[in-house]
Amino acid sequence: MKIHGYIKENLKKRLIEDLEKEKGKIVVFSALSLSDEEKELLYAKIPRLKGAYIEFITDRNLIAGVIIKIGSKVIDLSLKGQLNNLAQLAYETNR
Repeated sequence: MKIHGYIKENLKKRLIEDLEKEKGKIVVFSALSLSDEEKELLYAKIPRLKGAYIEFITDRNLIAGVIIKIGSKVIDLSLKGQLNNLAQLAYETNR
């Protein structure tokens, strides 16, 4: 089945737009919903977040802290992440 050129171009354009949106998407995962004061503290620590569209998601698997996903980059500021890092460090030290 042959696809018309304009349909193919529109699909290609839409895919590129969707990829660009996803690249700039910011998602903040937290154990509990963040208050406005906590969000302001987060904005102060990471200025790039201020004014951006941010999706806040509650993740009950987190103990405390936040995980920030900016495109494909992940900033893990959670207690769970810190405990995992500590366990990895202890494992490497005891080898």
